[in-house]
Parts: sequence; C-alpha cells; structure tokens
Amino acid sequence: MGWARRLGRGAFLTAALLLAIAALAHAELSASGDLLVKFSGGIDPNALPRERLAPIAVSVAGSVRTLSGERPPALRRIRIAINRGGRLDALGLPVCRRSQLQPSSSAEARARCGPALVGEGNFDADVAFPEQAAFPSHGRVLAFNAVVGGGRAILAHVYGTESAPITRVIVFRIRRSAGTYGTVLTANVPDSINQWGYLTHFSLDLHRGFDYRGQRHSYLSAACPAPTGFPGATFPFAHAAMSFADGRTLASTLTRSCRVRG
Repeated sequence: MGWARRLGRGAFLTAALLLAIAALAHAELSASGDLLVKFSGGIDPNALPRERLAPIAVSVAGSVRTLSGERPPALRRIRIAINRGGRLDALGLPVCRRSQLQPSSSAEARARCGPALVGEGNFDADVAFPEQAAFPSHGRVLAFNAVVGGGRAILAHVYGTESAPITRVIVFRIRRSAGTYGTVLTANVPDSINQWGYLTHFSLDLHRGFDYRGQRHSYLSAACPAPTGFPGATFPFAHAAMSFADGRTLASTLTRSCRVRG
C-alpha cells in the first residue's frame, strides 16, 4: 500500500464526499457578518484496518442561517474537498443521465436510476412567494453516479412535496487534485432553487457496495494508516465551502480521527 506509506506519520485519510452517524458527527461553524454556516461530516465506521482498504460511508452536511433571522443571500456554489487518502471506485458502476431524472419524484428516480444510486440525504428550505410570509419546505435527496462532460460526477436529485411537488438536480462534478485534498466535488446551485426560496440545510450520506467482474467493490473505501504502535490517527477529513450571491464565501476544515481495527 504505497499510497498509505506516503501519507507520513501524522496525516491521513479518506477519499470521499459528502455526518456519519450522529454519534460520530462534529460540526464546525463559519461566520461572516450575520451570515452563519455550519458544516458537519464524518466516516462510518471509523475503526478501519491499518493498511488494507475497507468499505466506508461518508457523510457531509451544511446549514445556513442569519443572526437576524432575515433571508440569507442566495447560495451559488458548494465545494467539498476530501483528503487524498483512501479511494473512490466507480469502475463498473451503472450511470444515470440527467434526462432520466427530470421531472421525477423520489420513487420515480429510484425506478429509473436505482442501479446507479450511491447515497441519499435530505434538505430543508424556506419558501417565500412575493408578499407572503416564508414557510418551511422539506424533501429527499438521492445521489446517483453519473458522467457529465466526460468526467465523473454525482447527480443530486432534490425532490420536495411541500407546498407542491418540485424536482431539482444539482450536479456535483468530481476531479482529482494534488495536495492534502485529492478529491474535489464542486456544484453550482441552479437559479431555480433560489427562485421562490432558499436552502437552509442540505445533507448527503454516500455509500454503495456493488459487484463488477465477479469481485465485490465499494464506492468509497479507506484505511487508517496510523504509525506502527499507535492506535489511531487524526487527519483533515475535508475542507467545505459555500459561496453566496453577495460575494461572500464561508469555509471550514473538518478534522476527524480513526481507530485501527485489528
């Protein structure tokens, strides 16, 4: 496992996207003026082999609010950079096309692209029509493996039923990068999401096992290459950022830990 040895004595882990179980999740708060963004995320399990890759689930979430309670500026861009360790493996996994998801309910999206499903989550939003008080909206998020513009991507299918059924698709493009964070996911938030409201919370849990050419694969996998004699390691899991229409970008680094599994 040459890639594990290259991580050195203190650094580490995981190639993934996008709140392990609540007990594992931590939150980081970023603020600019009265605008607050809370980021959270983690891996499950956090007990992993020292050198051998093992399947993991990766979760990420972000919440937006203002101290005044007023409507925050429109969210324009989401960027999640994940530590270079570990592995994202989509070889042989079916892909979903955007045209298959629009329009569709969550059930219809599963029926059309179920073999490409790599995760799910939820969202909260405040809907505000002209001259009316804002009211909350909730919905499901389904994540599908995709290829967009010749590159690997995730299609986040957002479906809400309050106050009327509505479908949106957020495209997370995936690219490799040098440095601490080797996997970068970037999404431009469609204007249609902000037309009559604004996102207040978005979460996504990514995990998928699948068979390819007679072998078992995991969409996400990692090890815990703590130095010999050490029971675990601490590492910069991800750097998350949200950019808004008024030019502000709020970002935070999520530091996590793993335990060595015998």
